[in-house]
Amino acid sequence: MALKRTRGGELEEIEADLLLFALRERYGYDFSGYGRPSLLRRLRQLVEFFTVVSLVDLLPALLRDEQVAQTVINYLSVPVSEFFRDPPVWKYLREQVIPELESFPRINVWQVGCGYGQETYSVAILLHECGLAYKARMITTDISLDLLAAARRGRWPVQQFAPWQSNYLAAGGSARFADYFDFQDGEMAIRADRLQPMEFVEHNLVTDDAFLETQLLICRNVLIYFGEALQKRTLGVFERSLQRGGFLVLGSSESMLDSDATWAPVQTELRIFRKTMAGAR
Repeated sequence: MALKRTRGGELEEIEADLLLFALRERYGYDFSGYGRPSLLRRLRQLVEFFTVVSLVDLLPALLRDEQVAQTVINYLSVPVSEFFRDPPVWKYLREQVIPELESFPRINVWQVGCGYGQETYSVAILLHECGLAYKARMITTDISLDLLAAARRGRWPVQQFAPWQSNYLAAGGSARFADYFDFQDGEMAIRADRLQPMEFVEHNLVTDDAFLETQLLICRNVLIYFGEALQKRTLGVFERSLQRGGFLVLGSSESMLDSDATWAPVQTELRIFRKTMAGAR
């Protein structure tokens, strides 16, 4: 009996499913709800990174070597960011949103997807310069322990300073951007003594739920990698986390899946929303 032939694209899909199944069953990380095109693109990059012929060749090492698994998770987490990325968003937060937050007696800020820490420290700098750091608790989360550790260290190539400083100034920065860093051996390291302490917490949007009541929730350029079902689940987690009147900031290419009474647009072009009375718990 002749075996059924499988086309190259179909074989890639099967191999991708096997790798995702191994990640879920062995380590508890479920990427099956991620947007398929971007997921397959990242998996192809993994094949090149590990210099193997196909995804199946990765499976033995993935199942037995936790460092290999962590590298795969890091690749799939898409840690791309910069300080004050999309300056108009940060300028609007500084001038319009932060003053609204002053009315809350305490402020919990949840920044989702720490990457290598650039956005995390952008939020911390913003709160510091707007005078709200003293009453703010800031928590940043990610699925990857390696990325959380890298963000906590807060070190980047010094070559990135000039473009990040330009972002900071365009976002309305009110101090000397260089004062937030120490420069040594070709790196720029965040000066933690200048900023309010923050918490770095492992959190998986696929399986975990809301864990604190927040007044400002920033999740930029994460949902674009999720499929529709996972996007809906994530927005439900955000709804349960945000206090009535709290603000949700999404990425420039992201929007609410369905228009309902839970979210009121604050600045549609900048993807800033506010939780309404109808969405109150």
